[in-house]
Amino acid sequence: MTRTHILLADAVGDDRQTVRGLDEAGFQVTTVDSATAALASLSRGEFDCLVSAHDLPGDDGLSLFEAVRALDEKVPFILYADDDSLAEEAFSLGVDRFVHRDTDQSVPRLVDELTEVTTSARDLPPQRDISGHEPGPTEVVRAIDKAPVGISICDPSLPDYPLVYVNDTWQEVTGYSREEALGRNPRLLQGPETDDEATEAISEAIDSGKSVTTEIRNYRRDGTPFWNELTLSPVRDESSELSLYVGFQNDVTGRRNTREVATERAAKLTDEKRALHRILSRINGLLNNITHILVEEKQPQLIAQQICDEIASERGYTGSWFGSPGATGDELEIEAQAGLNENVDSPLSRQSLPDIVDDAVESGELTLCQAGTCDAEYLSPGTVDARRLLVVPVVDSKQTYGVLAIYSESIEALDRREQQLFNSIGTMIASRLNAIRTAQILTADTVIELKMAIHDNAFPVSAVAGTLGADVEYVGMTSDSDAGTYELFLSVHDSVDLGAVVKLAFVHDVREISATDSSLTFAVTVGSGEPFIELADHGASVTQVTAGPERATVVLELPPEQDVRTILGVLEDRYADVELRSRYERDTKGQTVNEFASAVDERLTARQRAAVEAAYMNGYFEWPRPTDGAEVADTLGITRQTFHQHLRVAEQKLVDAYIERYVTAGGDTALAEEQ
Repeated sequence: MTRTHILLADAVGDDRQTVRGLDEAGFQVTTVDSATAALASLSRGEFDCLVSAHDLPGDDGLSLFEAVRALDEKVPFILYADDDSLAEEAFSLGVDRFVHRDTDQSVPRLVDELTEVTTSARDLPPQRDISGHEPGPTEVVRAIDKAPVGISICDPSLPDYPLVYVNDTWQEVTGYSREEALGRNPRLLQGPETDDEATEAISEAIDSGKSVTTEIRNYRRDGTPFWNELTLSPVRDESSELSLYVGFQNDVTGRRNTREVATERAAKLTDEKRALHRILSRINGLLNNITHILVEEKQPQLIAQQICDEIASERGYTGSWFGSPGATGDELEIEAQAGLNENVDSPLSRQSLPDIVDDAVESGELTLCQAGTCDAEYLSPGTVDARRLLVVPVVDSKQTYGVLAIYSESIEALDRREQQLFNSIGTMIASRLNAIRTAQILTADTVIELKMAIHDNAFPVSAVAGTLGADVEYVGMTSDSDAGTYELFLSVHDSVDLGAVVKLAFVHDVREISATDSSLTFAVTVGSGEPFIELADHGASVTQVTAGPERATVVLELPPEQDVRTILGVLEDRYADVELRSRYERDTKGQTVNEFASAVDERLTARQRAAVEAAYMNGYFEWPRPTDGAEVADTLGITRQTFHQHLRVAEQKLVDAYIERYVTAGGDTALAEEQ
């Protein structure tokens, strides 16, 4: 009885106990020590099941499974792994069985699983009596002629062992007709890339009168190459004398290509793991050091210099510099550099630098070049004895702080993974510089005040004013992160119909906040906070906006070091007619009532804000009260207890904000002056 044949893929030295246990259970076991060897063995022989460990040299068991399925869809596959957590992933991929390799019972469990998956495949149907139905010589010849595998016969009694028979499939595979093939040696199928080792193996088998199976690169009649799985066997007569040689040809080009792809994939996976290890060992310390610099250092120029120093000192990189756009826009100010053998006088014309520097500044996207492909007057890879140059934009939101350049000494460095990492580092640097700039704005002794006129109804406050036909003042803005919307708080001193504002394309909703005989304050819900968010990202604070149907006047404050042209550009990119009316520097002033209100509003949740507004609108804060808490709660659709809870927390936040700003900080005089 033929024993069940198992192919076991396992690392050398780890499979002895398993092989012994399977052998004692009656299985025939062939072992291999890698995924590539397993695929090669599977392609050459018939196996009833493949058992694979997960940890294999150069690959893993699940990757081997995927390659096996591309080669053979039917052979059962059992993953025999130390890690039990792999079971779920294995079954999701289609692995037939999973055996946890953890205790002395692992081998018996494996035997049970093997018995189950192979027995079902080896069950035989009932045997029938075929007496009188045996095929005769004519039927046998016809069957051989029509066999789906190429069959050929050579006569060793004739010089050069010529072909004396080929079947139909042989003709189809090779493209030679029977008339062209007979009388010629089968080497007519050989060509320029036929492997010498394969032909030598065939010759040695013929010389010794033995069988041989090999894969050989042959050529069809039209010159097309194909992989031929050739089995050559001697046929002997009754006297054991060599009578014929029969050959079986099978076109295995598809299978061979699949195996080569699997081998190539395994090699690529090995290279990938090696590259990842190289990158992690190089980058891990660098990333940690840069993170510490960004956390601990508060001076932008020192941050830039220390980061350049860290990069230049890291193995694999030759140097680094940080530059920012100059005052004219056509120059680059080199603020920090390290590891460069080229002395440059800053600022430099952007035209004198590699083109990718200008591309990174303009596009805000990472750029890369190699020595010889981006030559320039200054700072090209060739001028600093480097192989590659990576330029990383340092960008936060829409504000460009500059570019970080990194040079590498090898062509393998700065690959796509390192590029992604440095892109993240660029964003980290920009976020830190933005935080430092924001802190400088808040603590600055002087500010630049800009007054601008916008003649464009696309400006949201102007659009509202045009719809109402009245002058509108901007009070402030809040955001609802859950809903992804913003609320513009506006006021108007005329009697207007707010319902018309809802018809504006950018408006989601309008609600009244408060109304007196002389003014109306209302909130407009919009989907975008621009241009106010964009101006804030560039360091500008909106202090006043007054808009009529034809023109809006906008007053901004920004730190002295901020470029006015950048702020103008933000508005000019959005609106057709923007005019700078005045610019002057002055001392910072105390917080305005509107600024105080906006800051307080940010402390309140949506429900707390709704409770305060409902209480105010229903006269809850008047004395005597015209309404009680239960009635106010009804307007909100909540219980009286919930209303009082939200209101108490909101009142506490209001008092805290007042104490912190105008009592503890000594700002009561400023508030009184504003009132």
